[in-house]
Order: sequence, then C-alpha cells, then structure tokens
Amino acid sequence: MRVAGKFKKFMISLVAAVTLASTGLGIMATGVTAQAATTPKISAKAAIAVDASTGQILYNKHSDKPMAIASMTKMLSTYLVLKTIHEGKLSWDQKISVSKAVAKMSQNKDYANVPLLSTKTYSVRQLYNATEIYSANAAITALGDAVAGTPHKFVQLMRQTAKSFGITDATIINASGLTNKEVGSEIGYSSEAANAENEMSAQDVATVAQKLLSKYPEVLKTSSIAHAWFAKGTSSETKMDNRNFMLKGLVKHYSALPVDGLKTGTSTKAGNAFTGTVKFSNGNRIITVVMHAGSASDNGTERFTQTAQIMSYVYHNYTTTTLDKAKAINGVKAVAVQDGKALTTKLVSNSDSTKIYLPTGTDASSVKGTASLTKAATTNHKLQAPLTKGKTVGTANLSLGKTAISVVNGTKSKSMQVNLTPNKSVEKANIFVRMWRGIKSWF
Repeated sequence: MRVAGKFKKFMISLVAAVTLASTGLGIMATGVTAQAATTPKISAKAAIAVDASTGQILYNKHSDKPMAIASMTKMLSTYLVLKTIHEGKLSWDQKISVSKAVAKMSQNKDYANVPLLSTKTYSVRQLYNATEIYSANAAITALGDAVAGTPHKFVQLMRQTAKSFGITDATIINASGLTNKEVGSEIGYSSEAANAENEMSAQDVATVAQKLLSKYPEVLKTSSIAHAWFAKGTSSETKMDNRNFMLKGLVKHYSALPVDGLKTGTSTKAGNAFTGTVKFSNGNRIITVVMHAGSASDNGTERFTQTAQIMSYVYHNYTTTTLDKAKAINGVKAVAVQDGKALTTKLVSNSDSTKIYLPTGTDASSVKGTASLTKAATTNHKLQAPLTKGKTVGTANLSLGKTAISVVNGTKSKSMQVNLTPNKSVEKANIFVRMWRGIKSWF
C-alpha cells in the first residue's frame, strides 16, 4: 500500500473522523439496507462477490479484466508465508534478518512501512503482523526472502502458485504491490518499466482470497486487529492502525456486517481497492473485491461504502440450499450399466454437502445437473459393473434453470460441479447371464 506522507495520513484520519461523527448509525441504514432490493450500482471499475467455501459468483462487474492490485498482492504473499510455516520450514518465533535493500525500503515514509534495521533481527510473527495489520511493504519483502532466499525467487514462487490456482493472466513482479521503481533496483527488475506493478483481475484476486481463507483461515485472527504496536519500546516502535476501516471500532464499520478482513490496496494506477470478507449471521461467509473504487488521491472510504452495498445485496437477495446427497439431481438421468446384475443405475451426489446460493424466491428444484461420466468408469459409453456406492463415476455441472452456476477458478470461471456416484452398488452379472444377454442381442 502506498501512502502520500504524513499530510495524507492526517487528512484520511480527519475525513474518517468527520464521517463517523456525521453519519453514525445512519451509515448502516443507508449503506447496508437501502441497496438490498436491487443490484447495487457500483462505480468501481471492477467488482465481484463470491461464496468463501465454494467460490460461487454472486455479483460480477467486469471481473475478468486485469488491473493494478497494489497491496492486495500481499494475500498471495501471505499464502506462501503461511504455507512455509505449516510445512515447518519457518516458525513464528524464528528470528530473521533483513537485507540492506529491504531496510532501505522500510525507511521510506511515503508508503506503508515499519522501520527495519539490517543490524537487527525480527521474529516472523512481528513481520507477519506488520504485513496483515499495517500493510508494511518491507516486512512482507523480508518474509519473502526468508521463504525463498531472494526477492526474485519469491516472485517465482508467487507466479507458480498463481498458475496452480488457475490464474494465467497475472503480472507479478514483487511481493508487496509497489511499483518496480519503488521497491528499489536490488529488489525490482531491470527488464520492467519503472511504473510497472502487479496486476490481476477481480476474479483472480477473489480466487487468491478464497484459497487463502480455505487453506489458512487463521489469517483472519490477525487481519481483524484494528490497532497494534510494532516493536514497542524499541527504536522501531510504530503504532499500526489497520487500513481496513470496516473493522469493528473503525469509521466504516457496520454492525450488520462484521467484516474481519482482508486486504486493502492503494496506488496511483490501482486507485483505492479492497478485498473484504464477512461471515453473516446465517453462517455464510462471502468474499468481495472492488477495484479502482475512487482515485488514490481521495480519502479511500468509498471502497468500503461500495463493499458494504455489495455485501448487503448478497445477504438480502440470496438464500442457500444444500443438495441432498441421497437424492438424484434434477436432469441427471439413470444411466446404462455394462455387465451388471441391474441394467441401469441412478446417480446421486458424492459430496457430503454442496451449498448453493439461490436468488430469493427461487425454489431449490430449479437446480439442475448435466452429467458427464469418467472414461475410466465406462465401457461402450456405459458404466462398467461392478459399481460401488460412494465411488465417483462422473461429475455433474450445475445450473439454475438454463443458467450455469459459475464459480471462480482463476482467470476463467467454471461451472459448479459435484461428483456423482451410483445410488446403490451394482454387482457384476455372472457369465451365464452375460452370455444369454449376448445371444438375445443377436435377435
């Protein structure tokens, strides 16, 4: 995240304070409930809302267009840091040193930082907290070095991980989201333009956020902290105020929307961006992304207002249903069985629970499936006996009527799928039955 020095920090605080004093609970009344009935009119250049568990797309505006993402980059960096910790290659209390290049970057007060010294060491936990709470650019760069050895090796890991998520149109040149020039010549790339910075589409960003929350939900324990201190009592002491103003106690918090993450982003090219997440009172958690919701020169609060509108829209305009594992899915017909005691079998979902969002007023019976059998399970386009209930033999793409239910999948969305299994096991017929069927087929 880039910050335009002390003056802008003061102005943001002043505007935020005025906003809180002048709107109070009125924010909740206008921002959360007034937009519930119709699709919100969002001025952000791109936006998306998805279910955190399934990735089902619930709101979409130009979500496939790559744009600058600024510090929202740090979600991908954080994923790799937490992965390395879970693998036992880093520990929270482990002390790491920072390079002179990273220390130099940390002294720049024009963008978010905690001051670091190359002559001192810092715990992984300290640098992680600075990243998640304060969006500290040098802190995440230092963590990237600890994970991969060098900034460029960490970028390679980021690129590989993005591709594994299905993201193929991203530009990734550093761990923080600053421009190539701002990170410095030792961290940046000589082959990249000075103003080059990381880019993804809103759908890509939502994919990263979903992967992060799915794999490492503990990130919310830190991203939800509104205020904290870095290295308190030392020369590096820094009061860290979270830039996510939707957190409890901050100026864009709405009691109806208990937002607990996830990451802001600000740059001249990206404007004001925000990836938010909230767990509703009904237990559903969603992820929202707004990109370029106002220019970087303003106070940055508009991104939170628009996020609240999207979250409110989803809450008020969707209900959820769960596919019954024991019942056949509408549209998935019984299929023929090769060499089985039974000649056909019904197929049902092989997933313990598949949550689907339905527009309010839509009956669950409108959920339909189109089946596709796996090649390994078939002979002559029939399921090959013996068949075991619980073993996956195909998939079904789900739709609401004729409209596919789309889920994020990196650069391009895909249809929501469930695995299919026979509703009961089918034994293989004995050789005499199979021979008799063969003879009958001649006549």
